[in-house]
Amino acid sequence: MAKILNKCPLCGSKLEYSALMQYANVYTIKNNGELSKKSKKEDVGSMECGYICCSNEKCNFHTNVYLECEEHKDIEIWQKDNRFFYDDSSIRND
Repeated sequence: MAKILNKCPLCGSKLEYSALMQYANVYTIKNNGELSKKSKKEDVGSMECGYICCSNEKCNFHTNVYLECEEHKDIEIWQKDNRFFYDDSSIRND
């Protein structure tokens, strides 16, 4: 049964979502073909992906950027209308 993902499904702690952003370090190529030591940072926008992890350092709950829990395969996470949901197939309420 789908539940709103608003706390860690393993330990109940707060969750954190890390939105991955992208920037580029832009170097000048010198006359000898080497890169300059100085660079400027350019924001090239969002990578439009992120991952979820538990704020409790002792808990090992985290997802990859596809919202898959590699260590807890019985937990399925998805996003709909800017909300996160999950289903834990190991918990049965029969």
